[in-house]
Amino acid sequence: MATLIMENCCVICRKEKALFNCERCSQIFCSNHIIDHCQQLNKQFEDIQVTCDLFRQKFTERIDDPQKNPLIQRINQWEQDSIKKIQQTAEKTRQIIIKHMIEHKNKIEIKLAKLIDHLQENRKENDFFETELNDWKEELIKLEEDFVKSSNISIEKDSTSLINNIFVQISGKHFYLILE
Repeated sequence: MATLIMENCCVICRKEKALFNCERCSQIFCSNHIIDHCQQLNKQFEDIQVTCDLFRQKFTERIDDPQKNPLIQRINQWEQDSIKKIQQTAEKTRQIIIKHMIEHKNKIEIKLAKLIDHLQENRKENDFFETELNDWKEELIKLEEDFVKSSNISIEKDSTSLINNIFVQISGKHFYLILE
């Protein structure tokens, strides 16, 4: 590994005492520093072994548990973000419909209460004509139609995407995942 040389000087201390040539790196060291140099080389070797063992552990974990793969984790995060967007949009849409239904119900209730009061007054007085009966009948039909119209709320899909599509590229080829 190291041979005794009596010429030149140590690359660390620059002294010309008993010198050794490191066959690994071709540098010259004194007897004190050749030991340090060998220890440094051993330390570097151990570091490489530790790094190799850590890599092997990560490699094995990813093979054994694909959920730990960063690509799978990105897909999982995309999925969670998409679900959250859908849930938020669905809740906003529900609130719009509920608000509309309540407002519509209140308007119909007010009109219906007025009609009922008017009918009761005329019943008490026993004072009504055929034309008034037709008017009241027509008003009731109109209220029923308005009530049915509230159930005519429709929901349509927008052609623009609420969720961003996710794409996978492997070796230059694109594989598109499209949401329907």
